[in-house]
Amino acid sequence: MAAGAPRLGGPSRRSGGGGKEVPPDWASLQVEMTHLIAERVLATGDFLDYVRFRAVCSHWRAAAASPRGRGLVDPRLHPRRWMLFPEGFREYPGHPAHGGHARFFDLSAAGAIVRAPIPELENHCVLDSPDGLLLLQRDGDTAVRLLHPFTGDLAELPSIRSLAKQLSPLDNLPGNGSDLVCVLVRKVCAAVNVTATGVVSVMLALERFGRVAFASAGDDEWTISSWKVRGLYRTLGYQGKLYTVKQEPELTHISLITLPLPPHEGQVSLPELPPPKTVATCSSEHIFLPSLVELDSEIMLVGYNNSSCSCILVLKLADLVVGRIVPVASIGDHVIFAGARSLCVSSSWLPSIGSNSVIFFHAGYGHLMQYHLVTGAWSTASDGYLMPSTQTRPCGLIHHIFTCCDRQFWNKGFLFYNASRVPEWQGMQTWRIGA
Repeated sequence: MAAGAPRLGGPSRRSGGGGKEVPPDWASLQVEMTHLIAERVLATGDFLDYVRFRAVCSHWRAAAASPRGRGLVDPRLHPRRWMLFPEGFREYPGHPAHGGHARFFDLSAAGAIVRAPIPELENHCVLDSPDGLLLLQRDGDTAVRLLHPFTGDLAELPSIRSLAKQLSPLDNLPGNGSDLVCVLVRKVCAAVNVTATGVVSVMLALERFGRVAFASAGDDEWTISSWKVRGLYRTLGYQGKLYTVKQEPELTHISLITLPLPPHEGQVSLPELPPPKTVATCSSEHIFLPSLVELDSEIMLVGYNNSSCSCILVLKLADLVVGRIVPVASIGDHVIFAGARSLCVSSSWLPSIGSNSVIFFHAGYGHLMQYHLVTGAWSTASDGYLMPSTQTRPCGLIHHIFTCCDRQFWNKGFLFYNASRVPEWQGMQTWRIGA
């Protein structure tokens, strides 16, 4: 170690005069050492851990590259542990009451909430939040944009209307990119992929059409799959890929959808999106109404044990790939919110629920129920129903988090509707589409 350099983790140095201990001067760390620590924080921590590291002092800030301008093209800077917080009270993201800001909550044990300025929400609506990024659609021209909520970095993608115009002839839809088709297209699940050269691409699982579309930043139009598949309403975006689960009477299939390989030199036509590839199957007798969820960088399958809906079952995709059916006995200090989308949250957020629990909207009871994986006990997760006839807004933290499982709560003015009284498309008319 160089003379006079601070000793990491070692005792304080003594001054030469009176033997008084002098604390290490962390600000004087060598630039190379500070840079290595910053890279380690970025590789193993969270985006905001890196931001806090740079905020310690000007020396550390200079040694760690600014995330601005790199927020999208460097996947390590994606805020994966952060989720847009649904405000409730009919206050969608971008509501005037929020003053151009939005709140985000930490899914990990930190349990923090941060408030960030997002001026784009004034004239955009939120379609999805892959990797903690915001997939936005601009009012008026329906342009799709990918936004890093903490750095402000933006990627421009083709418009929703151009996507609807391509879908209309493919699926014999009314009109040619009509407002209705534009609205139906918006129910998507997205995955973000970044190549080694920094090309940002987005895949969209078009849940209502059974198709997948993809585009890269700067493209003029989306490329739509020539194939269709059922079951896209339970899709998970993970590490730039889409995972889907489809249940049939005999077998449950988990499939993987990936981007096509880059076009080779001299290729004129756009590459075709590969069809879904089955990565695992299990008997439908083992799990009922399954959905996919990410837990500690692993993909899990969560659902009922059978059609009686008496128990909840959690299975690892890695086990299913090798043909093993081994129910997960413990999910540690986590709570899974299972729905149209499934979400894993640290139990430190929810002391009234506790760890090792799964929250479901139980159709039999008409409200949120909690299932404890260790004891096998059911209990009511919270007061209040999550249906329009009795409740038009989330009324507690559990309701707020559960609404993240359905992106319609993020859309401007679009709340749960009573399907027995109102046609689905009428429940979406509050979107601003433009001419």
